Amino acid sequence: MKKNLLIVCFTLGLLVAFNGMAQDDKASKSKAKKEMTDADKAAKDQAKADKKAAKEAKKDAMTDADKAAKDQAKADKKAAKDAAKAAKTDAKGTADATTDAAKKAAMDEKMAKVRAAKEAKKEGKEAVDKGAATADAKMDKAAKKADKAADNAGLKDDKMSKTAKASTPAVKEEKATPADYKAPVDPSKKGPNGEKVMTGPRGGKYYINKNGNKTYLSSIKG
Repeated sequence: MKKNLLIVCFTLGLLVAFNGMAQDDKASKSKAKKEMTDADKAAKDQAKADKKAAKEAKKDAMTDADKAAKDQAKADKKAAKDAAKAAKTDAKGTADATTDAAKKAAMDEKMAKVRAAKEAKKEGKEAVDKGAATADAKMDKAAKKADKAADNAGLKDDKMSKTAKASTPAVKEEKATPADYKAPVDPSKKGPNGEKVMTGPRGGKYYINKNGNKTYLSSIKG
C-alpha cells in the first residue's frame, strides 16, 4: 500500500514538473516572438527612413546640369511623340487624298460612259428620225403622184361622163299604175338602188323608185 502511494506521488510530481517546464517554454517562445516582431518592425521602419533619406540626398545632390538634361530628355521625348503623331496624320491625309482621287476618277469614267451612251442613243434616234423622214418624204411623193394620177383619171372620167350624158337620152318618170307592178321582171338588170327592172309591153325597161314613180331606162315607153 505504501509502495503504491509512493508511485502515485512520484507520477504526480513528474506531471507537475513537466507542466511547469512546458509553461516556461511557452512563455519563453512568446516573448522571443514578440521581441523578434518588434525588431523586424524597427528594422523595416529604419529601412524606409534610409530610403527616403537617400532619395532626398540624391535630389539635393542633383546639379542644375542634371536637371537641364532631364528636362531636355523629357522635351525630346515629347517632340518625338508629336512628330510621330503628325506623321501618322499626314499619312492618313495622303491616303484619304489618294482614295478621293481614285473615287473621282471612277466617277468621271462612269459619267463619261453615261454621256457616250446618251450621245450614241441620240445619234441612233437622229438616224432613225432621218430614215423615217426620208421614208415619209418618199411616201408623200408617191401619194402626190397617186393623187395626181387620180385627178387625171377623175378628169378623164368626168369628160367621159359628160360625153356619156350628152349621148344618153334623158330618163322619163311617171306615176306607176297597178299594172306596172305586174310587168315581167328582167333579172339581168337592176335599178341604181338595186330596184327590180320590169319590161313593158313594147320592150321598154323601167323601175319603180321609192316615190312610186316609174322611171324608164330608155326613151321607148312600155
